[in-house]
Amino acid sequence: MKKVNHLLFFSLVILIVASCSSGRKAYKRGDYFKASMESIDRLRTSPNNEKSQGVLLKAYPQALKMAEREIANAQSANQQDKFDMLVYQYERVNQLANEIYRCPKANELISNPTEFIVELADAKNDAAEQNYNLGLKAYDLDNMEQARVAYNYFVKANQYVNGYKDVLRKIAEARYEATLRVVVQKPLTSANYQYSADFFYTNLVSEMSQNVQNRFVRFYTEDEAYKENMRNPHQYIVLNFENFNVGNIKETMKSIDVKRDSVVVGQVQVEGKSYNAYSTVKAQLNTFRREISSRGILSLRIVEAMNSRVLQQRNFSGEYVWVTSWSTFKGDDRALNKEQKEMCTKQAQIAPQHQDLFIEFTKPIYTQAVSYVRSAYVRY
Repeated sequence: MKKVNHLLFFSLVILIVASCSSGRKAYKRGDYFKASMESIDRLRTSPNNEKSQGVLLKAYPQALKMAEREIANAQSANQQDKFDMLVYQYERVNQLANEIYRCPKANELISNPTEFIVELADAKNDAAEQNYNLGLKAYDLDNMEQARVAYNYFVKANQYVNGYKDVLRKIAEARYEATLRVVVQKPLTSANYQYSADFFYTNLVSEMSQNVQNRFVRFYTEDEAYKENMRNPHQYIVLNFENFNVGNIKETMKSIDVKRDSVVVGQVQVEGKSYNAYSTVKAQLNTFRREISSRGILSLRIVEAMNSRVLQQRNFSGEYVWVTSWSTFKGDDRALNKEQKEMCTKQAQIAPQHQDLFIEFTKPIYTQAVSYVRSAYVRY
């Protein structure tokens, strides 16, 4: 126990030391931004720490000089990421200034840190404009892959300037064109089971949609596709319950003879004294078991909408067996053990409705189908 406590103590010491870094190591590596941030953080808790003061006084001018050089390079270059780089550098310098203002000792050492407020706003606007235009250019190529490129550009433009021009509408349009639209067709069964089949279908589509959130694929129910007046889905998922049967009953009865020796069955008088009379008691135990089995197969086909070509196909099977058991006996109940007596107090349970049995046998099918669809669309 002492050894464990010592290990915990030294681990805490290491964590404390690491969290209270003066920034010297980062300064020696030439990471002046990190060195400045670490020294400021240390000065918040230890304002008189001379090492941190020294690091900040040396590191901050170097961090500012490096940022200004990167800004100058970006401004003179004609590269696509020019404005991205400007925003990045302006934000870092402004972050340093903000941290200095929030630390009294650091602000005492550096009373007027450099900030690029106007420059940052201009660079963000330029970056938004650049990404917006790149998005338009990709979107005009009118194919799914380029729509995804356009979507990312439009999102980036909106991150720089929220609501820039009509970028929110462009994001929605590009995402729609970039998304693989898959209509999941409802499996049709006899009227007796259609309610349960619909329950299975609704939950399956919902789960499939949850599994592809934030990806370029969307699953539609037939009702959703109809409400959106969809004329151009990319794929269909065709579901069909095949070879299913519900409510097959199997009943069995097992009969055994049980007995117990040396059971007190009464009293006998011997020379005026009463004694227990012992004997063997017997009974016939009849145990009944009723099984109601339901099983079926779901076929799932992924079909290309344009030419009805089957892209993938798989069958999934499921089974559910409902069981109830009870017992009766003839003879002397003293021959029965505790479990046997309990079984004799039971009665046959009322079987579930066929609709419920249908749902039960589809549960393992549901799990298999969701997993299969997840892997089928993982690349989108």
